[in-house]
Amino acid sequence: MNRFLPTLLVATMFAGCATLQNVTKPQPGDWDRTLYYARQNVDGHNYYAADKLLDEYVRTHPGTTEANETAFWKAAYTVDPANDRGSLGDGITQLDAYLTSNPNGMYRDEATLLRRTAAVAQSVNNTLRVTVDSVPAGTATKDTVVVVSKSRDEEIASLKEQLAKSKDELAKVSAELERIKKRLANPNG
Repeated sequence: MNRFLPTLLVATMFAGCATLQNVTKPQPGDWDRTLYYARQNVDGHNYYAADKLLDEYVRTHPGTTEANETAFWKAAYTVDPANDRGSLGDGITQLDAYLTSNPNGMYRDEATLLRRTAAVAQSVNNTLRVTVDSVPAGTATKDTVVVVSKSRDEEIASLKEQLAKSKDELAKVSAELERIKKRLANPNG
């Protein structure tokens, strides 16, 4: 009986540990909860609240890896086309800061891709703005009305064609941003 006692104690200890693992469920940490509620706010178009949640996490968990990662999420929310308070320029600046300060960040690949996509969207946006602004308003016509009207009509047709192409490119970029947003919202899926 004495030689079975140590084996019985070890078996009981393993059985107790196995039971404990089944009873204890891992609880989500502060970081997971913060991201969950920030995403809920973004889905509800409340970017201000999402931003404040991330700021609060940084305040309560300074110097942690996760606190450093809030910079990525704030930048991603800034370039989101649905964010009325955001802008491509500000988002690109924030993504550059994240990439510079977090060379081994958890979201480095996503930030690089999002930064490139935002830069392309900004370029398309600027091209649209320049094209629309370059159309002369109220061009004075002289006694060669037919020639001026014809060349102006051709120019307008050309600008409309360029505008249509730019809109197509912008739609593609917007679709890519939405795809990235969905991917970032569900990184494990």
